[in-house]
Amino acid sequence: MTAAPPLFLHRFDTAVAALREQHAADGPGFSAALLWDGQLQRVAHHGVAHLEWPQPLAGDTRFYLASESKPWVAALVLDAVAAGRMALDADMRPWLPALSGCDAPVRLGHLLRHTSGIDDYLYLWHMQLGHDEDDLVTQAQALALIQRAGDVDFEPGARHDYSNSNYVLLADWLERDTGVSLDELARRRFFAPWGMADSSFERDPRRAMPRRARSYGRDAAGHWRERPVHLATWGDGGLWSTLDDVVRAEVRWLDEWRREGPRSLAARCGEDDPRFAPPGHTYRFGVEQLTHAGRTMWFHGGAFAGFTALVLRCLDEGMALVLLSNLEGFDASATTWTQRLWPAAGESG
Repeated sequence: MTAAPPLFLHRFDTAVAALREQHAADGPGFSAALLWDGQLQRVAHHGVAHLEWPQPLAGDTRFYLASESKPWVAALVLDAVAAGRMALDADMRPWLPALSGCDAPVRLGHLLRHTSGIDDYLYLWHMQLGHDEDDLVTQAQALALIQRAGDVDFEPGARHDYSNSNYVLLADWLERDTGVSLDELARRRFFAPWGMADSSFERDPRRAMPRRARSYGRDAAGHWRERPVHLATWGDGGLWSTLDDVVRAEVRWLDEWRREGPRSLAARCGEDDPRFAPPGHTYRFGVEQLTHAGRTMWFHGGAFAGFTALVLRCLDEGMALVLLSNLEGFDASATTWTQRLWPAAGESG
């Protein structure tokens, strides 16, 4: 086991201390964890899970992970590909009714890499008259909007256009292929064997969940207001989890990568398959590549309804950073945190 460089730990401690100064301890806040060589080095919690009945954020507080759900869906899809249930270059139109209006082939790899040209269902939803921005959007409505939109906006594979519709469609295919829910698939493959008892893909965000955080933002007058999650969709989002569970997962991802190398799920998710994206496209199969200070890192983040999430990992060093927040506007961008942890290219530690 390699010890984490003291300077690296100092930078993390400095960043967390600055955030504690910036945000009041009796308001919404953040939970953070830092791993090195697969070992937990730092844990920090600041703020409360509820403003109405103050409860400190903790390792077992459930956060909405928003688009941090996508890496899990991509991993399940790549498992299915490895098992021979579908090929990456398969045209998905015969398998997905929502693609019935598409003239051009939309392949599985296009959906995974956000190069399908399919409109984002959230954009389509907000374009409709008579809807409030906080109205609940269901999975069935999302799929109906995708189908109603018809053909793609550009030739699949020609360019990158991040669209939540891609991962709603991937979840739809997984459920049609297996006959069980996305939550059950994730539970069998990951959550149960990895000890992630507090993680679930929820079909209704209004369901009462133990130790659930609420998210908050300030209104024009500076008062706190709750930001309810109004998405009853899954695949693009839908995942609720805790800092403790995500840390358990990072240990497992690293262990599998070290044992299986290029055959591991982490390695396969990071493959740059030129059949489905333009050259240099950094978004792979549910994760994005970031090169900084001579290091290759992988990440995905999520932000919705006042919740923010980031998982940033450098597999070569066994480093992983996990950030979860219930504070609207909390900066959990991968670029920000790579600069905080490695402020100068080539700097050691």
